[in-house]
Amino acid sequence: MAFRIDENKCVGCGGCAFTCLFDAINAANVDASLYVIDETKCVECSQCSRVCPNGAITAPDGYRRIKKVVIDPGKCRGCSVCARVCKASAPHGVIREPFEIDQEKCFKCGLCAKKCKLGAITVEYE
Repeated sequence: MAFRIDENKCVGCGGCAFTCLFDAINAANVDASLYVIDETKCVECSQCSRVCPNGAITAPDGYRRIKKVVIDPGKCRGCSVCARVCKASAPHGVIREPFEIDQEKCFKCGLCAKKCKLGAITVEYE
């Protein structure tokens, strides 16, 4: 599931598309008066819904907002997969040593946790 845009509330400002680092939001028509979310690209980071001035973007059923993303240094081997998939450059470190997540940069999408093959990244929900 992905976030959805209510056609009746969308004013076509484009703020959601500008904010989306995953290129999941694009104009649905030629005059860009309506936007749509590509469910195959949406990682449910909720950044779009935070910037929408009209509340046109809603979360899918059962969505839980992420509070914090943490790397367990005992499990992390410093492969850098998390850093390579993160559009915010929040995970950082030295290859072959445990990485850390800069909580100030992290916009809490959880993509790094989904991609970590070692299960070294956990997601805490609100």
